[in-house]
Amino acid sequence: ALSWAAGGLTLLLQHRFTDWTQASADAAYLSQRLQDVGVGPLPQPDLQVALLWAYLYAMSVGVSFAMPGIVPAAQSKADAEGASEPLKVPYRTTKRLMPQHALTAVDLSYIALNSLCLPGLFYHFVTLLRSWGLDFDAPACGIYPEKPLLLLTETLPELAMYLPLYFITYEFVYYWWHRRMHEVPVLYKWVHKHHHQQTYPDRAVIDTLNTGCVESQVGLYSQLALLWAFGKLGLGSLPASLWFFTLAGWMSVLEHDRFERALPFDVFSARDHHMHHAFVKCNYSPYGSLWDRAFGTFKPFQVRPKTGDGPNAGL
Repeated sequence: ALSWAAGGLTLLLQHRFTDWTQASADAAYLSQRLQDVGVGPLPQPDLQVALLWAYLYAMSVGVSFAMPGIVPAAQSKADAEGASEPLKVPYRTTKRLMPQHALTAVDLSYIALNSLCLPGLFYHFVTLLRSWGLDFDAPACGIYPEKPLLLLTETLPELAMYLPLYFITYEFVYYWWHRRMHEVPVLYKWVHKHHHQQTYPDRAVIDTLNTGCVESQVGLYSQLALLWAFGKLGLGSLPASLWFFTLAGWMSVLEHDRFERALPFDVFSARDHHMHHAFVKCNYSPYGSLWDRAFGTFKPFQVRPKTGDGPNAGL
């Protein structure tokens, strides 16, 4: 009930704090652009906003479902014929498979609510970027310079400065929110426990969205709040914020997949989050391991042989 109430409240607040005059103008703009490229006739004005929300839903949820197929997994060593296959994150025991949680009606309702909240979230993100200079009529929407050389001399240094700042700060905030959800019994029982029904995440988007709505909306809107705060401090960056928001979403999905994916320097590893689902009180950081290492909660991945006959044998 708490999760359903949180999802419903999120949708109501999204409706309350959306500038519908601007949204209608954006919807008309999108409809015109779609007509310009031959995608159907221009819909009636009262349907244009619905089309905009459907477009945002497709771009957020649809792309998320496509992400495991877009981002390649680590590959096994090639055999004698040169063939290789994607590597799966190993089970944490050599003697017993990790059981997959069968989806229930409650799970499906949480997945539906969380996905329905995504279009509003993405529109609020666009609204924030517009206040920083995003302009759909400008070349590259005002995000990148027109001259290619400036990408090297201006955009890359800007990304190198702001993107780590955004990620390190957000991971610090989420680390403590996530850790408190495990350490405070009432938060674990009513907010976070549902997500831990799956001890071996292997369904990517499904396992990502199968989260209590309080937890998911706090996590997602914390990203927007962080960017808003940096903007107020004069530290807003259009390209860095776009990549931060995009990469954060991608990594959230990919760390709940069964295939091996990782980035250098412990920036991201699917194995780390798999360890969290197996051992629970470790690896609280959402993507990297910086803050877990700093606060002594990092647990490296390992496969253990079966050591007993109890319910947690081999874990």
